[in-house]
Amino acid sequence: MKILLGLLVVVILLGGLVLSLPFLVDLNKYQDQYKPLIEDALNRKVQLQDIRLTVWPRIGASVAGFAVLDDPSFGSGPFASLSSLDVGVKLMPLLSGQVEVEEITLRNPVITVIKNQKGVLNVSTIGRKGVAVPETPSRAPVPSAEGPLKILAMLAVDRVSIDGGKLTYRDLSAAKPTEYVLQDMELLLREVRLGQTPNLHFASLVQPFNMPVKLDGTFGPLKEEMDIDAINFQLGVGKTDFTITGKAGGHDATVTISSPVINTANLPIALPLKKPVEIKDLKVAAEVKGQEAKLNALSFQLFEGEVKGQGKLVAGSDAPPFSGGVVVQGLQLGPALNAVAETPVSVSGTAGADLSVQGRGFSMPDLTKALQGTGHMAVKDGKIQGVNILQEVTSALKVAGISIGDPNATVFSTIETDLAIKQGVISLRNLLMDSHDFQATGGGTIGFDQRLNLIVNLDLSQEVSQKLAGASPVVKVAMKDGRLSLPLTITGTAQAPAYGVDVKGLTGKVQEQVKKKVEEAVGGLLKGTTKPEDLKREGQELLKGLFGR
Repeated sequence: MKILLGLLVVVILLGGLVLSLPFLVDLNKYQDQYKPLIEDALNRKVQLQDIRLTVWPRIGASVAGFAVLDDPSFGSGPFASLSSLDVGVKLMPLLSGQVEVEEITLRNPVITVIKNQKGVLNVSTIGRKGVAVPETPSRAPVPSAEGPLKILAMLAVDRVSIDGGKLTYRDLSAAKPTEYVLQDMELLLREVRLGQTPNLHFASLVQPFNMPVKLDGTFGPLKEEMDIDAINFQLGVGKTDFTITGKAGGHDATVTISSPVINTANLPIALPLKKPVEIKDLKVAAEVKGQEAKLNALSFQLFEGEVKGQGKLVAGSDAPPFSGGVVVQGLQLGPALNAVAETPVSVSGTAGADLSVQGRGFSMPDLTKALQGTGHMAVKDGKIQGVNILQEVTSALKVAGISIGDPNATVFSTIETDLAIKQGVISLRNLLMDSHDFQATGGGTIGFDQRLNLIVNLDLSQEVSQKLAGASPVVKVAMKDGRLSLPLTITGTAQAPAYGVDVKGLTGKVQEQVKKKVEEAVGGLLKGTTKPEDLKREGQELLKGLFGR
């Protein structure tokens, strides 16, 4: 009985000793040893309020008031802070003199990423000892592998988690500063050890869109040089799911992205669309080498057609240079145009295009100034809804009582053209439009401001030409080989196009024919082959042909 009581006393004393360790052991005196190591790795000043030993729920340490200060060029406040950092170690290895970290928990971290007015991020010098903030974004360095990424690789921990907190991204480089926030962050990282492949779970709510984001997958294995042989993630953005795979080494990376379906109504970005658009079977293959990003392959289904593309972009400037090409096949043009803009005149049909472009920047002023390109476009078996070109012709010729087809539409079998883009203007060359009732050829320009300036030569079919000739003596005289040909101009804007027929050119043809008849008659009188009575009769027939009497 005495032995049991003695053992109980010993256990109580040991338990009391263990529970009193946090009060007896002062870890703050070791700050001078490990704090400079952290500051050197991050290239940032670090603040620590208090460090205490913990024995429950596991043996470890708790850091309160931890903060990483921002680069002085961006401000004097913290870049990152958290209410507490809890580190738990394994008991059995500790008894044998080895320290193995079991869990690291960051509680309520607050991180602020800032892009200044020059387009430089405050994270650009993290982990780069002795490197100043660059003057221009073209020289913005990528965070070094000697910084926090290497620290992560060197960790040996079973579990890293984030409980709450938020990440703020503030862009001061735009004309109107913007801010986005990841709030209610939830992160769980498992198997963080050299040679292991960590498993990642991340979830948050993106503001101001109030959109949930979730990322799950693996990356690794972890190496000291931070090369990642395999990346496999499932990304959920609202109601849209993406599969991301790839690898990374140094400042280079390759990545493939796929998604079965994307509805633009569910995306957190505002697109210049009048109606939601559904993109199916998206596949992207890209690579990054330093500041150069290549889009090796892009494909997706859109409006029952297929779109393929490729391109290249060099990052690091306000207006990054880019080049690329796109091929479109089988796209239904009517729904596509209706999704982009609502206009009185719409075009339907099956469209295809092949376009190559190059430029700098993505704002409208940059594109207007620098975008250049060439290509070819064709639309088959379609309809121009909102205008009947032949009715516009009959109105311009002041021919009444003739109705040709649908009064509010023009049906065509083919519209195709070569095009060139330069300084905010799309030039159409070798324009051809084939219809049952006419053929139009010509060209012109369409501005980025949607202004139209097109001139086409309209060759009417024999059937339509005869109808017009029966109602207009001028048309009858102007016909050649049983067909009427006349120039048609299309001006105004895409929202309000205006059509005009060069009537002066048409009356000029009549004058030419009259002049020809007169010259023939005078020549016949001078040669004696024509008698005055015959000339009178021919003149009457000519006037009758012109005026119907």
